[in-house]
Amino acid sequence: MKKILIFVMIGAFLLQGISVISLQVENEFISEKSENIKLSIPNISTTTDNYIDIKYDEATSYIMNPSEPIIPKVTKTFILPFGSHVESINVEYKNEKQIELDGLIRPASDPIIDGTVGKTKSVILSNIYEKNTWYPSEKFDYIQKVGLKEKEHVVFLTVHCYPVKYNPGENILSYAKEIDISFNYYQPMESQIFPDEYELLIIAPDIFSTPLEPLISHKINVAKMNTYMMSLEEIYSTYTEGRDKQEQIKLAIKDAIETKGITYVMLVGGLKGQTTNWLLPVRYGECSSETVISDLYYADIYKLEDDEIVFEDWDSNGDGEFSKWGFSKRDKIDGAPDVYVGRLACRSEKQVNIVVEKIIKYEEQKADDSWFNKMLLIGGDTYADSPGGIPEAEIDTNLSSSYMTGFTFERLWTSLGTLTGQVDVEEAFNEGAGFVHMAGHANPASLVTHPLQDDSKTVIIMSMYEFDDPTHIFPKLNNKDMLPVIVVGGCHNSQFNVGLSNIIRDILIYGINGYFFARPFRFYYMEWVPNCWSWWLTSNPNGGAIATMGNTGLGMGIHDYGYLTGLDGWLFPRFFYHYGQMNKLNIGMAQGLAIADYVNEFNINSDGEDRQMVQQWALLGDPSLLPGGY
Repeated sequence: MKKILIFVMIGAFLLQGISVISLQVENEFISEKSENIKLSIPNISTTTDNYIDIKYDEATSYIMNPSEPIIPKVTKTFILPFGSHVESINVEYKNEKQIELDGLIRPASDPIIDGTVGKTKSVILSNIYEKNTWYPSEKFDYIQKVGLKEKEHVVFLTVHCYPVKYNPGENILSYAKEIDISFNYYQPMESQIFPDEYELLIIAPDIFSTPLEPLISHKINVAKMNTYMMSLEEIYSTYTEGRDKQEQIKLAIKDAIETKGITYVMLVGGLKGQTTNWLLPVRYGECSSETVISDLYYADIYKLEDDEIVFEDWDSNGDGEFSKWGFSKRDKIDGAPDVYVGRLACRSEKQVNIVVEKIIKYEEQKADDSWFNKMLLIGGDTYADSPGGIPEAEIDTNLSSSYMTGFTFERLWTSLGTLTGQVDVEEAFNEGAGFVHMAGHANPASLVTHPLQDDSKTVIIMSMYEFDDPTHIFPKLNNKDMLPVIVVGGCHNSQFNVGLSNIIRDILIYGINGYFFARPFRFYYMEWVPNCWSWWLTSNPNGGAIATMGNTGLGMGIHDYGYLTGLDGWLFPRFFYHYGQMNKLNIGMAQGLAIADYVNEFNINSDGEDRQMVQQWALLGDPSLLPGGY
């Protein structure tokens, strides 16, 4: 512990259960903070399959280790000044009670990684249920992240508390009525303040500079958002210390934060036409199941290392490879955004012109409430073969709607009979909506779902190519200027490295037989489409969407009862929470804060599915966009 040079009482106060004391040490303050959290009595219920469910009003998520008991956890995130680091932390539980249960607590199922798993599996109880010990064994744990809280650079200290414990051997539940959290932390004597000169940085190849000029002018004059552009050519010649082009771009973003004070970064450029050459390169993130495009790399600029804030290069083991995942070779990443990043995955100047025109026209005047204040909720029973009979997409989209105060909702759900096929969705789109949350099974060209508890039938939500109906091959969208912001759950909706050149690639790898007629049937992966589903909607000149947020890789969820407790069922509604409840109106900020919530709630460096969720959630659109216009 650092030697205390001067003992100065800065202040002590009590506010909403929080107390703070500060002392001066060398070139830092050491501060003490504490908080008391009141807890309700757990809600204990028996499910249809005779397991016990434990719910807590204060639970932020649940311990969901496969085959082990589902136990509520309570997470508290403290916002500390940029440059702070924790010295010590303690958690105490008060007024602990015990209850004897008349059944076993429900075990967690394996997460379903869409596209790699067929049927849902029955859960086999782990040997935890045979032990006469408390589960979980930990009292608490904590993590520190460096990120952006709205427009302020901060350190997130997140404490995961386990006030509920279960002894399976005796079938006893223990719970606390209060939590006391206290910790000491160092903070700089002088706050790190970045300049406030610019808000938005646009990065693009020089060939896009002319078509982007109207957008820069619009952002400055209409959105009142100071904006400037850096060309890739300028970045590559300036930031030569970067180990590859991606790191050069990331170093330029870091410099823009520290010298210009930017909050948003718009990346402009995808693949060049239908080739495999990148106009603006991507970083791939390695996860436990696959490797995915991850623009989070460009947003995650800082990390805490040895109590110092340093550049987050996604190469924590220093082997020159980025975002590796494996048992013996794994890069730990911070994951909390330090800027809010979105990409216009334009393949040509023509696409730049289309999207720029859409953004300007959308933002330059306020949208009519008659269509903007409507939200579409679209989905069905994603895992229709699971035993619980829970329509996952419906409960998830419904959770999103609960956050959107002042909106009306159209529920296109298979359980209501309001979703029978693509025509239902087209008609709803063409009437206009400000927001859409839709979910199901997908590939880069389509999104589908199932009727309730009937996985033998497939209901098309929206497909770029509807081969089953030759009279209706392409979606008939003409919503024109009534453009929604879309959040979509499913596999590979936003996989923007697709293209016609992938036909040749996959035939060379799998042969004609493996491409068309035998496993793995690569043609039906739909990676040959000219634009992925999300970018096709966003760049559609006749309507579609103004921005789309979706997965660049496999969708992942927890079926039935656990759907809202993690993965896409937990993450995607957080966008609507930040927009609708916390008034974070720019879409990049709402999405970035949702990602920060996720990496604070779940350990993305120990669980590959949690890591993939945040790495692959791409925003294809303008991150500084104001829904509904100015």
